[in-house]
Amino acid sequence: MSKTLSTILTIFKVVKIVAKVIFILCIIGGAGCLVGLATLPLLDLAAAAEFIAEEGIELGAAYLACITGAVTCAGEAVFAFFAERYFGHVLESGTPFTFDGAKESFRLGVTSIIISVVVSVVVGLALAVAQLMSSGGAQIDVDMSVSLTTGLFFMFMSLIFKYGAEVKAAVPEEPEQKEEIIF
Repeated sequence: MSKTLSTILTIFKVVKIVAKVIFILCIIGGAGCLVGLATLPLLDLAAAAEFIAEEGIELGAAYLACITGAVTCAGEAVFAFFAERYFGHVLESGTPFTFDGAKESFRLGVTSIIISVVVSVVVGLALAVAQLMSSGGAQIDVDMSVSLTTGLFFMFMSLIFKYGAEVKAAVPEEPEQKEEIIF
């Protein structure tokens, strides 16, 4: 194995671990948001009113923040799961320069874009519902956007990996030379 390929696989190992950590943290964050969402109605009204007055937060905004956090964490957890699986497959094959690996990298890019769009749409719908239900027509601001960067990066890298697989397939494997022992 070349030193460059060894370095690439080391990077894939590190990124696989990072993806696993992100997956776990997203699960914990999403669960925390759901717990917060479930406990908001249980707040004592006097305590909630005092907290809202001190922090300047409306109860509708708190609900929206919990929903937004849960949806965002769920989307990121799904992406981290697929990313970890992709990096694991590359490590199993010993190289990212395979046709299957290139396809999976492309699919990961498409998945990233789809998840970003779905999360933005769901958060936008939650924001619309929250604004319709808020008392006094208060403005609730949530900053969400569709991120294409990660998806396009994986799609671009899939082309490089596919080209590497084509080059690898075009070059015939050199047979291992057997060493003759001469006495």
